[in-house]
Amino acid sequence: MNIINSYPTPIGTFEIEDCESLNKGLTEFIYNIKAVEKGSNYQHSMAGPQGYHTKEDLLSRDNPFIIEFYKKISEKIIEYYSTITDDPMGPNTKMASWGMIYGPGDYSTPHTHPLADISSVYYCKVPDGLLKEWPDSMPGAFHYIDPRPASRWDRNFATNSVKSIPAKEGTGAIHPGWLEHYVTPHYLKDDRIAIATNIFIDHGTFFK
Repeated sequence: MNIINSYPTPIGTFEIEDCESLNKGLTEFIYNIKAVEKGSNYQHSMAGPQGYHTKEDLLSRDNPFIIEFYKKISEKIIEYYSTITDDPMGPNTKMASWGMIYGPGDYSTPHTHPLADISSVYYCKVPDGLLKEWPDSMPGAFHYIDPRPASRWDRNFATNSVKSIPAKEGTGAIHPGWLEHYVTPHYLKDDRIAIATNIFIDHGTFFK
C-alpha cells in the first residue's frame, strides 16, 4: 500500500558555519541592550521569572554583528523561500528582528506570528550540556504543533501532534508565520539567547 502524507508544512533548519565570533558579538549586544534599556521588556508570548525580550528593531541598530547577522539570515530566508515557491520575493519585502534571553525556567507559550509570511529563530547562545542533561524532553527546543484543525479529532493527535527541533548554538529554523509553536524551559544556570525574525513579503500586484 502507498501512503500519501498530504498537506505538508515546509519547515527549514539551517546552520551558520564559523559563527563563534558572530554568536559572541550578538550575545554581548543583546545583554547590553538589557542593561541599558532596563525599563523595556516586551515579553509577548514569553513567560517565566527572568525572560527578557528586546524591541523588534535589532536590524535598524548600528552594530557590526547585527549587520553580519542580517546578511546571513537573509541568505537563509531567500534559500528557504526559493525552495517552497516560484513566486518572486518583491523588492519591498520587510524584516524585523528581536532578541530573547531565556534564563532558567523561562519559556514561551503556544503562539503564532500574525501578519508575518515567514518567521525564523536563530540560537546565538545555548548553555553547555543542554541536551545531555535531558535528551528525551529536549529543554529549550522549538516545538511546533500540527496546524490542521481537523487533525485534533484524530486518534493519534495526542501522541503525534507536536514535533521538535533542538536548540543548538549556531543553528536555527524557518517556518510559516502562521505555524503555532512554543518553547520549553531549561533549568541549567546559564542563559539561552535567540534572535527571532519576521519576514513580510512584498507580493507586488497580487493583493492590489
